[in-house]
Amino acid sequence: MLLKRFSWTALLPVILAFLVPTAAVIALRPGPAALPAADPGPVIRVYRAATHSVTPMPLEDYVAGVVAAEMPANFHMEALKAQAVAARTNAVRTLAHPGRATGGADITDDHTRDQAFLSPDDLRRRWGSQFTAKFNRIQQAVKETAGQILVYGGQPIDATFFSTSNGYTASAQEVWGKNLPYLQSVPSPWDASVAPRFQDTKTVSIKDLAAALHLTAVPATPGGSFIQVLGESPTHRITQLRVGDRVVSGNDFRTAVGLNSTSFTWTVSGGEVTFRTTGYGHGVGMSQYGAEALARQGKTAEEILQYYYRGIQVVPWSKTLVLAAAKRPNP
Repeated sequence: MLLKRFSWTALLPVILAFLVPTAAVIALRPGPAALPAADPGPVIRVYRAATHSVTPMPLEDYVAGVVAAEMPANFHMEALKAQAVAARTNAVRTLAHPGRATGGADITDDHTRDQAFLSPDDLRRRWGSQFTAKFNRIQQAVKETAGQILVYGGQPIDATFFSTSNGYTASAQEVWGKNLPYLQSVPSPWDASVAPRFQDTKTVSIKDLAAALHLTAVPATPGGSFIQVLGESPTHRITQLRVGDRVVSGNDFRTAVGLNSTSFTWTVSGGEVTFRTTGYGHGVGMSQYGAEALARQGKTAEEILQYYYRGIQVVPWSKTLVLAAAKRPNP
C-alpha cells in the first residue's frame, strides 16, 4: 500500500500555536537602556558687529571661532590649546553675567571689548583653499581641551592675552589699576626670537600728533623735550607723559597715536616724531608669541597657562562655577 505524502500544511496551525507566544515574549522584552545624550555645553549669544545681529551658538563652536581669529592657525598645537582654554574661560566668565552686551547678547566679537571671533564662513573667505587644513587644526585644539577653563580661588579668571611682550608681561595693577593675584608680571624673553613685530617704528608729523592728542599749543621749533616721561613701570612701559600742554597716560597716548605698545622711545627730526616700540599689545596675561616659543621648547598647554596666569588651576567648566561667579561683582 502506498503511503500518503506527508502534509506540512496540516501541521501549520500547531507550529504557529507554539511560535506566536514566543514572538510575543520577544517583542515585550525590554531592550538595553538608551545612553544619555552628551552634554553639548552652554549656548552663548554673540553680538556680530558687522551685521548688528545676535547669533546663539554652542560654547565650543564659539571657542573655535575665537582661537581662529586671535591666533595664527599654524602655531604649535600646545599654544593653540592654551589659547582655546583662555578663550573658553573668558566666555564662561561672561555667562555669569548674561545679556550684558549689545542687543542682549552675552559677548561681542569686538576685540577691544571682548574677544575677536570669526565664523566658518568668515574663515573660508579669509583662508580660501587653506580653510580645511587650518580649521582642522583649530578644531583639534578645541576638542583636546573641551570644557577646560582656568580658575583662581574657585572662580573663572579674567584670562587676558596679547600678542607680544617687551621681554616682560605687565601686571593688571600696572596697566588697569586692578590688583589681580593671577595677573602678575613675569619674564617673557622668548618673544624676541619668534615674534615678527617684536620691534617696530612709526613716524608721525608733529601736527598730526598735536591733533591726535588735542593739544592747544605746539612748540614753534619743537625738540624732543616737548615730550617728557613722567612715569615708567618696572617692566619698562611708559605710564604717564607730558606732551606739550597735556599730561596723558601711557595707554591713552598709545591709543591716540596708534602705537603697538607703551614700551617705546622716540626721536624728533624735521617736524616729525619717529617712535620705536617694543612688544605688541597691552602686555597683561598670556603673551601669544611667548606661548608659541614655550610650546616649541616642549611645554604643554597647561604648563604655558600656569606660567602666565599665576596660581591658577585648569578644571572642567560647570554650571556651579558659572553660578558662583555670578554672585561676585565682575571686576
